Amino acid sequence: MKQFKSYSGVAAVCTMLMFASCGNDIELTEAQTPVKGEYKVTFTASQESSATRTAVDGVNVVWQAGDAITVFDGAGENCIFEFARYAVIDEQEVKTIGEFEGTITVTEPKKYSAVYPATEEAQITTGDALANAGAISPNDVDQSAIYIANLYLPTVQEATPGSFDPQAAIMIARNDDASGIEDTEKDLTLGEFRHVCAFVKVTTTEPYDKITFTANGGDGIVGGFAVKVGTDGIPHAIPTSPSCTVSLVPPTGSTKIAAGTYLIAVLPGTLAEGFTMSCSSIDKETSTVTTMARSFSNPTNVFSRCNVVNMGTVEEGATAAAWSKVTHQYVDLGLDSGTKWATCNVGATSPEGYGDYFAWGETSTKDDYISATYKWYDTNNNNSMTKYNATDGKTILDACDDAAHINWGGAWRMPTEGESQELFDKCYWEWTEDYGGTNSDNPVKGYIVYKAKHPDDKGKMKYKDSNTTAQETYNSSTDAHIFLPATGINNDYYILGAGLFGYYWSASLDVINPGHAYSLYFDWITMFSNYNEFCGGLSVRPVLQD
Repeated sequence: MKQFKSYSGVAAVCTMLMFASCGNDIELTEAQTPVKGEYKVTFTASQESSATRTAVDGVNVVWQAGDAITVFDGAGENCIFEFARYAVIDEQEVKTIGEFEGTITVTEPKKYSAVYPATEEAQITTGDALANAGAISPNDVDQSAIYIANLYLPTVQEATPGSFDPQAAIMIARNDDASGIEDTEKDLTLGEFRHVCAFVKVTTTEPYDKITFTANGGDGIVGGFAVKVGTDGIPHAIPTSPSCTVSLVPPTGSTKIAAGTYLIAVLPGTLAEGFTMSCSSIDKETSTVTTMARSFSNPTNVFSRCNVVNMGTVEEGATAAAWSKVTHQYVDLGLDSGTKWATCNVGATSPEGYGDYFAWGETSTKDDYISATYKWYDTNNNNSMTKYNATDGKTILDACDDAAHINWGGAWRMPTEGESQELFDKCYWEWTEDYGGTNSDNPVKGYIVYKAKHPDDKGKMKYKDSNTTAQETYNSSTDAHIFLPATGINNDYYILGAGLFGYYWSASLDVINPGHAYSLYFDWITMFSNYNEFCGGLSVRPVLQD
């Protein structure tokens, strides 16, 4: 997917976009018949003034130097128009009507449309083209509408106090009456710019490192999309390469999202299986991640364009029933990627615990791990995959299908195949028959994975009864490490091989062997990457990446 190149200014506080009334457009002079040719013109840009005042109270728009819009002429060609000046209608009004200057070729018929922020990759397309690509049904094609493709709503948005990331302030304008050009530097109106997105609002009383919003059922809420603009000027988003999760991160130059009120832009739609918001705080001194999470499973959750869904205030105490709090620990193993590994499995409360077993791409446990119960198999079509297939091209689990992300919160996720391999290549592995030496009645076997203290110890593996000698001495009581218990595999209806070997899922699809995903496998004499069938129940060890 392509991310748009925005020309917005750097002062976020000055680029907050308003929903409130903006006044009337500048009136055009007497209509003239367009004359073909290239002209320098000024487009007047205002914002919609109806039915939006209650959405975000107190947030005003201020155009500023550096802002830009993409303007499409009647032939579908686009060019960048840069902010020129304010058009002051009344000294009592906020200066929310901006003028943008640029050069455009006049053609007939004359129908202008525009995108804010400026998006070089955006292009006019047709409903038929989107239908042929499978984005919409052929029955939904509106021949009177304008379709704009290659738009992108960021999956990572910067926290902006009292508002939302300007990069996510995507607006569309359409005007079918572009008469008025007869010579250079004529003013033309673009009509009202209308917001494409819906918004999620949350208020925090503590600083956080990351706030995530996830559609539980995998619905597309950010990412690549197209838009249909009808004759009424109302834009309708059409997901084309969407993602089911969006993250709010600290603004540039900050390390935390300060306490306050924030909005996250999402594509409008109905989230059939609900949604989850999680706020994660990382304490590097104690190597812990504390997550506050709130979920809604109501299948009628509708996110409407230009409206706000308020998640309330994130706090303990009075809202404890709504917001759950959980803390997990991680270990910094000194890996080149910066990836931090959790100290226990999903579903476990200690490093020795086996935890839960998951089929690949499923986020809850079940009684039988067989093909008939696997979520993504089409059992009526030779167990072909309904997702993560050649059609969607996905090779990494979406966050909504990631057992670590869903069960532990937004800062956590499953490791990729590369990160699992890095754990083997860059750490020192040592088999133990009883981790901690305190469980003689029920010994827990597995590998202690140490942060390598000597370069020659990286990738070394001391399996049972081996003569492997490390360059340094390692002690699980004092040295940085994680423990991976030999949890076995939940195959069909039984757990097989517990205490003998371990299987740990990665988030990576095996693109060579259909029906399989990468996993980390080990037993008491070896360790390697493996390829497991999707429906098998394997362990999950979460990772954290700054």
